Amino acid sequence: MSALDLSSLAPELALTLTGILVLLLEAFIPATRRLATPLTVAGTLIAGWLALGLAPGMSFGGQLEASGKTLIFSLVVLVSTGLTAIASEGFLRRERIPVAEYQAMILWAAVGMLLMVRAQELLTIFVCLELFSICLYALAAFHRQVSWSLEAAIKYFLMGAFVSSFVLLGIGIVYGETASTSLSDLAQSLEAGIGSRSLLTLALLLLIAGFGFKMSLVPFHAWSPDTYQGAPSPFVAFLSVAPKVASAFVMLRLLEILGSNALGDKWPQLIGILAVLSMVLGNLLALVQRDIKRMLAYSGIAHMGYVAIALARPTDTAWAPVAVYLLAYALMNAGAFAAVALLYRKAGEPSQISELAGYGYRYPVLGACLAVSMLSLGGIPPTFGFIGKYMVFLHAIENGALSLAIVGVVASLVGVFYYLRVVYTLYMKPEGETETLVLDGWGRVAALLAAAATLVLGVWPGGLLRWMFDAVAGAS
Repeated sequence: MSALDLSSLAPELALTLTGILVLLLEAFIPATRRLATPLTVAGTLIAGWLALGLAPGMSFGGQLEASGKTLIFSLVVLVSTGLTAIASEGFLRRERIPVAEYQAMILWAAVGMLLMVRAQELLTIFVCLELFSICLYALAAFHRQVSWSLEAAIKYFLMGAFVSSFVLLGIGIVYGETASTSLSDLAQSLEAGIGSRSLLTLALLLLIAGFGFKMSLVPFHAWSPDTYQGAPSPFVAFLSVAPKVASAFVMLRLLEILGSNALGDKWPQLIGILAVLSMVLGNLLALVQRDIKRMLAYSGIAHMGYVAIALARPTDTAWAPVAVYLLAYALMNAGAFAAVALLYRKAGEPSQISELAGYGYRYPVLGACLAVSMLSLGGIPPTFGFIGKYMVFLHAIENGALSLAIVGVVASLVGVFYYLRVVYTLYMKPEGETETLVLDGWGRVAALLAAAATLVLGVWPGGLLRWMFDAVAGAS
């Protein structure tokens, strides 16, 4: 391993070593256990700074890439990681869950996602997929005293393991037909017509199914509602965003390869069908939910449908809209789940929307954060969620997918109803007899950061959008 190879792993090494340090401190110096969350946040910030400093290029013999594209998506993963770490501290203390183990696994899951974004070879992608998946399975069941949490983790694990076999089988077929698992070799083989067209189509369908599962696209979405409902609420802010960011990146890269050869004719239509199914089914099922976590789970399916609109037109101009949308989704989902973790004190029980009645006045700051997150999820200006949807729909229109954009706009209108229902409950319904909540500072900081960023970037998005578009243009 050369010094250049080692330095290219600087962000991942920072996260890995921070996770190890957090565990060792709790094991050998228990008095320092309150440093777990500050160290986790510091490690995430350091990793982001190191990612910004990576020189563009390849390392490990072309196995890992550093570019503007990988940087943007890596930073979205790190934003989700940092906000989740902050939002989790109070919840973990309240529920008496080991903080160090939890934060370490969040960091190591992020390592797998960062490496998957940068990987240029299918087996490396699979190893990274399994690295973060194992952490996610454990974190979903981390509230061991709650039966719903264990049930959610079992469902997620069984379905995830099944889908992992799809991905591995797809990789095996690709290797059998092209004698390589490198993405660049795959592109060259497809251009040259090497290998059986039907077998390669099957292999790529298996790969799309695997990453579609991580993105919760219909029909690979069944795990989402139960897992979201049973898993610790702050962790769901991470589960609902970070794996989808990495999976969307890999899927877009695969679709970009497919779009330039004879196998690429029907893929836009297939992804378009998945987008429509996800938007329609996700919004309609969210519409009838009375549990806010299940509502956000079905809402997440719909949001990945909006992302798939851009994936259905996998041109060079698709990268920035997808990244903008995922960043917006990371912020508004983090704000929503940070607020949910504070406002619903009884872990493992249904989180009924009706229980929020009057909370907008009793807890004005937290109620405002939740309201801003709901408005952003609904794509209502001047929030960053509106900017994300606008970018995705604009990309679709400019690339000949007007029908997908129209379906997306109509589906968004349906979504506005159930998001506004939460805001209505917060401010328009009389408060019932409820116990006074003691809100921890960490959770409020996470909710405030997410809501503030959602509003600020919604009002002044220009600088960030220019930087993201320039970064992608420099990588292409």
